[in-house]
Amino acid sequence: MIKYNLLLCLCLIIGSAPIADGAPFDYQAPATGSAKCALINIIMDESASMDGDQLFMKTTALPRMAHTLYSSAYGYNNVFLCSSGFGHGSNKDDAALNTARWRSHGCTTYNGHGVAHNTAVTDWESSGQVEDGWYSMQMGMEDVPDVIEGIDLLSHCGRIDKNMILVTDEDRDDRDSTQTASGLKNLIKSNGYVLNVIADVEIDNDLDNIGMKIQNGGYNNTIYTADSSAPLKYVTTVDTRSYKIFADGFKDTNTHYSDLVVDTWGAVFNIESMRTQGEVFADVFVTIKVEEISEGSGGSSGGCGSRCESNSEVGGDPHFTTWTNEHYEYHGQCDLVMLSDPKFADNLGLDIHIRTKIVRFWSYIKSVVIRIGNDLLEIEGTLDDNDAEAHYWINYEYQGDLDDFAGFTVTQALPANYKRQYKIDLSPKYQDAYIVVQLYKEFVRVQFHGGEEVFGNTVGLLGDYNTGKTLARDGSTVMNDFVELGDEWQVLPSEPKLFHEITHPQFPEKCIQPEDPRGERRRRLDESTVSIEQAEAACATLKDPLTIKDCVYDILATQDLDMVGAF
Repeated sequence: MIKYNLLLCLCLIIGSAPIADGAPFDYQAPATGSAKCALINIIMDESASMDGDQLFMKTTALPRMAHTLYSSAYGYNNVFLCSSGFGHGSNKDDAALNTARWRSHGCTTYNGHGVAHNTAVTDWESSGQVEDGWYSMQMGMEDVPDVIEGIDLLSHCGRIDKNMILVTDEDRDDRDSTQTASGLKNLIKSNGYVLNVIADVEIDNDLDNIGMKIQNGGYNNTIYTADSSAPLKYVTTVDTRSYKIFADGFKDTNTHYSDLVVDTWGAVFNIESMRTQGEVFADVFVTIKVEEISEGSGGSSGGCGSRCESNSEVGGDPHFTTWTNEHYEYHGQCDLVMLSDPKFADNLGLDIHIRTKIVRFWSYIKSVVIRIGNDLLEIEGTLDDNDAEAHYWINYEYQGDLDDFAGFTVTQALPANYKRQYKIDLSPKYQDAYIVVQLYKEFVRVQFHGGEEVFGNTVGLLGDYNTGKTLARDGSTVMNDFVELGDEWQVLPSEPKLFHEITHPQFPEKCIQPEDPRGERRRRLDESTVSIEQAEAACATLKDPLTIKDCVYDILATQDLDMVGAF
């Protein structure tokens, strides 16, 4: 039986001599054990206004995170906590800058009940007035030891999921002019951390907006809004304005701290929401954080873990998920370039086109065609629930021999007549990488599993691999209007016609858009027999909140509770 450990390392930055069990942790060395570990590195502001925030993190948020991570749903069984603090010291002109900038509180473990073995690790003070969070984050990472309470992290853990949490209500007091935001951001990334910031950032003038994930250079923002009636206690909305227009940060907080999480897997949370909505904030924050940790920020040596794969997909009616896990919809009907990479697999090349079809006020993916090298594989679903036949074309031959597809193996699974899965195993070229086409009735979903080596050069509707930015064909223009984005990636005459038959529309005919989709959608929802509550209950088994949102939408659009099976 594999033993899972949770390494919760809160590096909250305070200001005395470090308490370490061993040598400094080597972030680049491989983890050779078998345990599943999480390293949470919290950086805590120790200025005079932080007393209540420190107490909340110590007695509510962190114990609840540890307890949840120990649960059977996530499978960790050891929590390691490291803590540092910054801002301690009353003299703003203190010559001993380290006194005001940073101090270590050492490391300890949490048990499954969320109780810390050494409570002194979270005994922060609230007496200072100089807060340099950048320096503190750097020192907090350097302060992590290789052995915590007798456990050697690298020999014990098989993976180390690392997460940093900065907690402050001020912007940065610059006590080290040699540091830059880009340098710190790169250091956090290279050490394998995902950074989350709890700071004085009010999101769209609403304290119910607990936090926000910032993508597309700050123009695709997923807002987490507290909602006690929702399955996960919060709902999400997307705002495509520049986040600095509607997120009001104290003085230079957005520039100093919020920008550090832009286009990363982390998020920014409003400290005022934490202060005014303690339990509600805890519910939302812990849910998001635990899910984020469990997805794995650390690989074998604490690298990027499962996030190295930057998995993506498109499906439903249709929902597009970019390489950085941002979700958007496009309801036009036409042939679209899902992704393209002429250099794929030593210049064999990869093209994937999808064909969408409008139904009332929404559309769905009717079929997909995949080209690798000189081979073509086209797949579509069926409207007939009793139809168990495989509907595919290999090099334009219906149900042709699928033993070999451009040197890769294709396998099929049929869990039900109306459900089928095709898996293209890319392992001959890319280890543990594959493409899955999943069918649910007439709905087609395409999923990608692999790292930057596999999909890092792709262009198309899934966006830029590294940043997630939804780019135009010129490779530089960011498109935040997703109707325009979909139209931009309509298959052009200069691109290969991959489907076995031509259908309307084809460029220069424009993609067909549903008429008044919002008004029709509202009217249909008013007439629906499946309620929002029923849809949410059906989708509650899914883990990702944005996928739950997509699932609820599809059920309401199709009035079919079984649509959860498409996810």
